Amino acid sequence: MAEIRVGTASWTDPTLLASGWYPPGVRNHPERRLRYYAQHFDTVEVDSTFYALPRLEVVRKWAERTPEGFLFHVKAYSAFTGHGLEASALPKDLQALLPQKEGHLSQREVPEEVVEEAWNRFFASLAPLREAGKLGYLHFGLPPWTEPKPRSFRYLERLAERTQGYLVAVEFRNPRWYTAWGFVKRELMRLGLAHVSVDAPPHPEAPPRVLEPTREVAVLRCHGRNAETWKGPHQKPYERFNWRYSEEELLDLAEATRTLAAQAERVFVIFNNNYGTQGVEAALGLKRLLGLGKPPWAEGPFS
Repeated sequence: MAEIRVGTASWTDPTLLASGWYPPGVRNHPERRLRYYAQHFDTVEVDSTFYALPRLEVVRKWAERTPEGFLFHVKAYSAFTGHGLEASALPKDLQALLPQKEGHLSQREVPEEVVEEAWNRFFASLAPLREAGKLGYLHFGLPPWTEPKPRSFRYLERLAERTQGYLVAVEFRNPRWYTAWGFVKRELMRLGLAHVSVDAPPHPEAPPRVLEPTREVAVLRCHGRNAETWKGPHQKPYERFNWRYSEEELLDLAEATRTLAAQAERVFVIFNNNYGTQGVEAALGLKRLLGLGKPPWAEGPFS
């Protein structure tokens, strides 16, 4: 049976901070907040890096504030996955290279030199986590408009080349990738890219749950099952994933986790239903069903 780790996508979502899950004196204190999260979970996905490039000094603090053995999975910056970017989120020197300094730029509007430099800074910022042995996988979530066409497979080729030395997990949001799953799976295996299995609503534009790893590491990313909010429009990203998993649904996810664990050496289950306490409660519920206790360091100096 594989090693299984369960966590959430972000520990600083505004609705989680407002929910009361963090005790008084912890919620507004970054160091205490991360340490408190690590009392309950041994892994987390960093979602903020999708919206803005991570800063080295911040990443260094993540490494310092967590115990040995804790793992961060880092979501790729939006300009690396075809989503484009928010101009104002870039450092000033890179903003100067853009055709506009405010608003959203589509991928085709972003100068290639900006993307290249963003890659350089992204990798440089990960150094503290790599040096501390706390970097899990890099998560590349492809947009729902990206289909399994030749240019998409060329993208995966370039991605594998650029990220050599890192564990990269790829999530498909377009269900068409699974109509050609046999070929897609072989390509992911050939390129050494890990497949992200998705738990999503029963919706024609949502990907199906395919529990087939393509590397020794398996990832199950749980978005909730809210079919009404899946397509949008949304004022905030978390509105899409507003869902509280029931006990029956958590039992189903526990069985899905065991299915992955029978095929892989390590399994990471990440709850992305980040609305209030829904993500942390689901993650704790799944840990209970899988017989996973608190992290081994929970009663030590990091508690």
